Amino acid sequence: MNIAIAQIDMRLGDIEAICARIESQAVLAHEQGARLLCTSMPLFAGATPTPLVEETNYVHDLITSLEGMAHRLERLGMMALVPAFASFQGAPVFELFLLKEGNVVPLRTLLAFRRAQTGEDDAWLTPVFDVDGVRCAVALDAERIGDQLPPGCDLVIYFQTSPLDITQAETSAVAAIADDYFRPAVTKRSVWLACVAPVGSYDRALFAGGSFVMDDCGRVVAAAPCFEEALLVQDVQRGMTLPCLEDHELPRFERTEWLWNALRLGLVDEAAAQGTARAALVLEGDLPSSLTAALCVDAFGPRNVVGLLIARAHALTPAQDAAERERTARVRKLADALHIRLVERTEPDAALLFDRDTWQAPTPAAAAEAARTSAHLAQLYLDEVAHAEHALPVSSLTKTDYALAPHGLAGSVAGEVAPFGDVYLTALEFVARMRNRAGAAVPAGLVSLRGVQAYLAQLEERAASLEAARPAYAQQMCELLASLEPSQIDGVLEAHVDRGVPFEDIPLASTRPNVVALLLMLVRRGEAARRTLPRVPAVSARSFEERAWPADLAWSDMGRHGMEPVDLEDVARATIERAEQRGEEAGARMRNEVMSFVSSLLGITPEQLEAMSTDEGREQLGSKLPQLEDQVQQALRGMFEGSGAGGSAGGGPGTPGSHGFSFFAQN
Repeated sequence: MNIAIAQIDMRLGDIEAICARIESQAVLAHEQGARLLCTSMPLFAGATPTPLVEETNYVHDLITSLEGMAHRLERLGMMALVPAFASFQGAPVFELFLLKEGNVVPLRTLLAFRRAQTGEDDAWLTPVFDVDGVRCAVALDAERIGDQLPPGCDLVIYFQTSPLDITQAETSAVAAIADDYFRPAVTKRSVWLACVAPVGSYDRALFAGGSFVMDDCGRVVAAAPCFEEALLVQDVQRGMTLPCLEDHELPRFERTEWLWNALRLGLVDEAAAQGTARAALVLEGDLPSSLTAALCVDAFGPRNVVGLLIARAHALTPAQDAAERERTARVRKLADALHIRLVERTEPDAALLFDRDTWQAPTPAAAAEAARTSAHLAQLYLDEVAHAEHALPVSSLTKTDYALAPHGLAGSVAGEVAPFGDVYLTALEFVARMRNRAGAAVPAGLVSLRGVQAYLAQLEERAASLEAARPAYAQQMCELLASLEPSQIDGVLEAHVDRGVPFEDIPLASTRPNVVALLLMLVRRGEAARRTLPRVPAVSARSFEERAWPADLAWSDMGRHGMEPVDLEDVARATIERAEQRGEEAGARMRNEVMSFVSSLLGITPEQLEAMSTDEGREQLGSKLPQLEDQVQQALRGMFEGSGAGGSAGGGPGTPGSHGFSFFAQN
């Protein structure tokens, strides 16, 4: 049986165009002898369920389009396996549509119906179907490819659902095999594996492609390229030794290289969704904007990238004037090196904008106002250039910007998409070194720790600008942030944002808790402002969009101050222990009351009773137990005889025979 994998990149949700593209791939696959065509997961509805699947007409359009495609594929003698999110009984479900003999068969829903009718518990088991005598099973989790595999399966079709995470090699499909992924599960169960890996950007999730077919011995017999569209066709033959790709021929997962290529591909898809293949951005002469320009050149070509240089007219000192001249010269040199067109604008005198006689910035408040004014002007200038050039406005913000200083940028950021918005500032140095190996693009002076520190210093000033009304506090914030290395700041942010590490386990928490608390407070404070910033493609373990907290939240993680962590289970367990303790205390009190009654009945003093409660006393009591039983029987016999039938026998007050059983009568 020949299986085909269509590794295609299409605009999300364009049902008609996607179906047409699948049909064209089916024709090509049919010419190569394929019987089953598999498409990737996020083509129709994205990588995760969204409110889209709750739209009745969306599900209607999806199914009717698949039905039409099934009829056309029947003429070719082809079958297709098309995954997509849909709605089942009011809940989103990852469905597998099998297009066979002109019909659309929802495999997972059909299996759920059949198991519900037979009363079986697990309704969502692995779907299994036959193609030309080859028994095929479907897997959706790379970690459990062989765990729930029915017996007798020849081929496992694995649909990759996890987008690219630069910290996880297994999200890179064929490039993860060199790191010993996929192969152990295949050799353990002795089955063939067809990995269907998406490629492109889908709702800010990036996929690297790299689909492959592995035989039952764990050898890769066919592989599609990474970050490219491709049609992969392979004959599945159990028990046959076919030519394979050697391990040294397989791509390897290199974090910076995969990050660069994924962001480049995501930028192309973002521009295509806006109906353009051009980009425009503001060049600041720093590391982030220079690297973003190089990324745009790799994505669109130098002729389709426009750089914008905004000369600042409010330099106040000779040193500031010299720094401004150096910055503009650096931007012009970068534009020449990248062969892109540079548009230059000059900031107007701010005194004219604000109806002031002079424009000075001797205080932090005035400096913050000047920075906001420059940001607004940059936004206006870039929008003008992007509109004139029909280009996508691109921002050079990093994840460190989004974490520490979104307030100073909210509503005044030039750009609609920030390709490095999920990448920390310190990582850009290594990405720039990798890019420069392919040809000098970013100035060497910026690709260094000094370049990172220079940008971070501006970022720290921007973070403190919100406290301009409290100069002493703003100064203290700047001093605390300046006391850390860039890697230390990004390390704290990565632990808090990406991995959700509690305060005590964050790097520097034991030695610099005040600085860690400040960084976490800045992250929490910028929650609302981040939602107004440019869109960000996700490439980390957890982006800010995924990690979003309530916008009006007032809580920050400040640690437990030496206390042990307490959770809901601890509270419930403590409640049970208190109830058990109260029961034991009540039981002990009841035993003491009974023993007091018995001791008064037998004439045992409190001292003797206390002695009997010890281990030695219990041993002595055991030796005298027959004698004690005789005494109890005599006492009870005397009580009954003394009370008489009517309970009127004589005896002094308080004696057992005077008024019956006084203890039980009163209790």
